[in-house]
Amino acid sequence: MSLPYRIPAGSPLDRGWRLARVAAVVVLVLALPYLVATFQLSQITSALILAVAVVGLNLLSGFAGQISLGHAAFFGIGAYTTGVMTVTYDYGAWTSFVVGMLLCFVVGVAVGLPALRVQGMYLALVTLAVGVLLPSLIRRFDDLTGGSSGLFGMELAPPDTAYFAGRAGETVWMYYVTVGALVLSCLVVWNLMNGRMGRAVVALRDNEAAAIVMGVNRAFVRTVVFGISAAIAGLAGSLFAVSAGVLTPESVSLLLTINLLVAMVLGGRASFWGPVFGGLIIYFVPIWTSDLSQGPISGVLFGALVIALVFLMPGGLTGGLTSLVHRVVVVEPRPPVDLNEDPVPDAVPPDRPEGPGEERVPAGHTATG
Repeated sequence: MSLPYRIPAGSPLDRGWRLARVAAVVVLVLALPYLVATFQLSQITSALILAVAVVGLNLLSGFAGQISLGHAAFFGIGAYTTGVMTVTYDYGAWTSFVVGMLLCFVVGVAVGLPALRVQGMYLALVTLAVGVLLPSLIRRFDDLTGGSSGLFGMELAPPDTAYFAGRAGETVWMYYVTVGALVLSCLVVWNLMNGRMGRAVVALRDNEAAAIVMGVNRAFVRTVVFGISAAIAGLAGSLFAVSAGVLTPESVSLLLTINLLVAMVLGGRASFWGPVFGGLIIYFVPIWTSDLSQGPISGVLFGALVIALVFLMPGGLTGGLTSLVHRVVVVEPRPPVDLNEDPVPDAVPPDRPEGPGEERVPAGHTATG
């Protein structure tokens, strides 16, 4: 058998191939708590929380093509909303998740309004100002946020069952919650980008003038996308708050935004698997490089690896893996249907009996009036 093996799109083999990939991911997610140690599962959970934030950034900067340097602010708004509501006002963590997402959506729409008039680096500067402003506000209102001393005590209590008992059970519970949030975020972006809104987003990204002429409501599309992107980042911040249990202004600094941007590029922008790979890369690669060498050399190794990945895989890890898979298996689209082809012959079939007043027309001849 020669490679790549070609599978017709929509065939039973194609459906089986898709089902096999989904089944492999589900088995891996369910088996992971039994395959790694507790502290390693906690690290994977932290990486997946970053992946949730990258999903939001990828929607805005990857699919919509709008540069944002302020997603750490939305991450921080969600985190501190959960922290203040659960610690200071004794609300439930699930309630704080919803409130944090709604608050981030409103703030995201407000920040997205300048995107209607500015583009490119000017929009980046606007979002950068929001990202720089939040840590200062956290320190300013230290009675509410804990300031530089930090806010402590956030948690998401697991169900009262033996399976989630103890420290290991709490880690597994937080892992499953994070996986559920990641799947939910990806489904939201998937449905958005595969619908009418998604086509409008891509049209505005590729050719704004043509999209407006075709009737795309630029103000509505861009503000809603900005709001949804901010809400997803806020959900990631809420998960981070209950996972880490402590919040400081440094947790939501500008460095977080840079890490999210790097994760989006390395994972693969404008892709659905890119944020997952990017979150894992941005979390684990610094740990691995620090294990190889201590001090400034670890930072040099990390930077060199990032540069190498950018040059070797311009489409990110998702693009590289997709090219590798296509060397083995290729799903061929169905050939287009020729609408000009008339399946009904012009002549009356020889075996068809003539109706009243109807003469048989020999094949290859045409009837004359």
